[in-house]
Amino acid sequence: MSKRVLQKEISLQNILDAATELFSEQGYDCTSIRQIAEKAGISLGLLYNYFKSKEEVLREILTRGRRVYLEVFETQENLTGLQFLEHHIKSTFKALDQHQNFCKLYGSLRLQSYVVKTLEQEGQAENQKVLQSLTHHLAEAGSTSPSAEAHLLVATLDGIAQQYLLQPNYPLQDVLIRYLMQLKNHLKAN
Repeated sequence: MSKRVLQKEISLQNILDAATELFSEQGYDCTSIRQIAEKAGISLGLLYNYFKSKEEVLREILTRGRRVYLEVFETQENLTGLQFLEHHIKSTFKALDQHQNFCKLYGSLRLQSYVVKTLEQEGQAENQKVLQSLTHHLAEAGSTSPSAEAHLLVATLDGIAQQYLLQPNYPLQDVLIRYLMQLKNHLKAN
């Protein structure tokens, strides 16, 4: 990779990191494109070389964030049902811990009706892929109602994520261990 290409990628990542932090702290509507440039340590003109608008910045953040999440499903196809579910849950919590600003941003955007419509359209196929994968692996692990349990799993992880992001001393590792034990016991009992 040439020095110029590397510098361009570093500037792009700085913009995205700055925007993610500002959007998650101040909200999307309360953050200006000028604030993003200042936080990234670049001129407003340079930022416009990368993105035409604040909305484009947000779309890129969401695209990259969803890509990281979906990699869990693409790389773990050789695991048994229960192994996959455990891997998915641990990976979700790991991503939550490593990408707190993105998770805060994504959670807050889902509560804004005008943004939700855009998110639903762009992420609907990805969400279906996740649910189908979870349903398949739950069935393989012995679930008697894999579709309903896939939805319950997603809702449970969303709830845990929200609590973790809202409470500074949330016992994430203890909750992770307890939830995995309950899921394994439930599936073995079926």
